[in-house]
Amino acid sequence: MARRKRYLKAAVLCLVIWVPSTSAQQEFLPSPPADHSLIYVLDQQNKLISLPFETATTPLRAEQVARSTSTSYLELKGEHSATVLLATQRIFLFTIDRGGAHPPLLVWLTPHRGARRVPAIAQRGIAGFAISSSEIVRPIPRGLAKNGDEVFMELRPRVSLMPGEYAIIGNDLTRVATFRVIAAAD
Repeated sequence: MARRKRYLKAAVLCLVIWVPSTSAQQEFLPSPPADHSLIYVLDQQNKLISLPFETATTPLRAEQVARSTSTSYLELKGEHSATVLLATQRIFLFTIDRGGAHPPLLVWLTPHRGARRVPAIAQRGIAGFAISSSEIVRPIPRGLAKNGDEVFMELRPRVSLMPGEYAIIGNDLTRVATFRVIAAAD
């Protein structure tokens, strides 16, 4: 009987200590913003700030059905994005939740003669383009709010982003959100 009371007291003590520590570590989840066309990051004050868009160019004719499969690139002018983020900043966006639709892709950009590029592929018989899978940063999408087919979600990389240039690319090459991740100061 005395042994049971000790176990019960120990269990209660662990619960009392554990519950406040887990609730103190609960992460902030923002409410969906009014403008659903933008891509956002969460700043240090837990405010959503929109990322600016750039226009990408490509020699691929993305609006036409490809006659053959070919590999090329998407290119953004300038060596660096004007937006600098920390590797730990969180990314939020709206996307359509429908069969066959995918959220915009988070991709790694490589420098090329004063510009930033990512390999792209036009597949025979299909209009549009695909990004080379080796350049896609595989996210863990986390839906936060849903309204019909539209979902407000967080795109979390599976691993911390390494320092470098990144873009969030959807179907519209005039609306490519770019950012640069810098190494954290030690």
